Amino acid sequence: MIKKLHAGMVVLGATLTLLVAAPLPAQSPSRTRKVVLEKVESGYRWKLIQSPVPAVGPRQVLVHVRAVGLNRGDLEVLEPDPRNDRSGRVVASDAAGDVVAIGKEVKGFSPGARVTTLYFRNWTEGPPNDQVLAQAHGASVDGVLGDYIVLDDTAVVAAPAGLSYEEAAALPTASLTAWMATVGRRDINRGDVVLVQGTGGVSIFALQFAAAAGARVIVTSSSDDKLKRAKAIGASDGINYQSVPAWSDRVLELTDRKGAAIVVDVGGKKTLEQSAKSLAYLGMLSIVGGLSGYGGAVPAMPLLLRSASAQGIYVGSRADYTRMSEFITAHKLHPVIDRVYPLDRYEDALRQMASNDFVGKIVLRL
Repeated sequence: MIKKLHAGMVVLGATLTLLVAAPLPAQSPSRTRKVVLEKVESGYRWKLIQSPVPAVGPRQVLVHVRAVGLNRGDLEVLEPDPRNDRSGRVVASDAAGDVVAIGKEVKGFSPGARVTTLYFRNWTEGPPNDQVLAQAHGASVDGVLGDYIVLDDTAVVAAPAGLSYEEAAALPTASLTAWMATVGRRDINRGDVVLVQGTGGVSIFALQFAAAAGARVIVTSSSDDKLKRAKAIGASDGINYQSVPAWSDRVLELTDRKGAAIVVDVGGKKTLEQSAKSLAYLGMLSIVGGLSGYGGAVPAMPLLLRSASAQGIYVGSRADYTRMSEFITAHKLHPVIDRVYPLDRYEDALRQMASNDFVGKIVLRL
């Protein structure tokens, strides 16, 4: 059953709680639940354990986590890695909750503040570097899936006003990636065409941002049902790429041969060629993911003929998040949550993520 709870948000079978200030504990807890990676024959699995809550350092904050959003990367870290042993690493990157305590040198946050985590631990603004990119929560450093977590103050940011914990937990990775792939790096004029592949977290956020900016959004999917749901969220047109394999021709047909000002490519090596062929003159190809693999090459000829450009997107900085948050608040946007699971059903949540049978985001409630 689909419940429309807010303008611009569709929630499937989920009951959400508004993100309001919650009572703080009388004292910081001494122990917490958390989920870590455990090595198994096939690679890794999630394991729920109890552990002490670390002391808060001078530039750190203690966060009471209320919800955690899942991403494709949470499945990728379950795969075997002969170069690195991930055993014991705390999983996940996207959490929303309340600040419980702060270190003596922390500025800008106080107990009771509503925050989300960030994908990168220390990318505050400007371009990234090797050191920044080597500190991704849940991927290369400890993640955020626990009742109480201690984080550097550079790893959290104020949550947008008016969102539930579950909605806010959907933002840090997928939403910021979609923002940088669309309006975060390029002005969208009313009537511009934006092409979005699929209906996962990044794609649905890209749809919402582009539509809010006044664009006409075209969505591709292998499911007619998902295309109908994308149209209900704000897409103007849908293309089933299984029944229309040469979907770039259909994009040009729908746009009177003008093409798309922005193409958000999540498919990778199997979709890059058609994505490039779908571009308008001076268009921008945002390369976000690699569902079909990260190999292959960006075809030069379509870019040359259309004087178009291609850019890689790897989430973004805290400053980028703040700009995105302002846009979300100004346009009264709400993330699309497919389903919310309690923490003890994390295996079911991961199975749904692996099945691709969802639209928008899957979230764990703690």
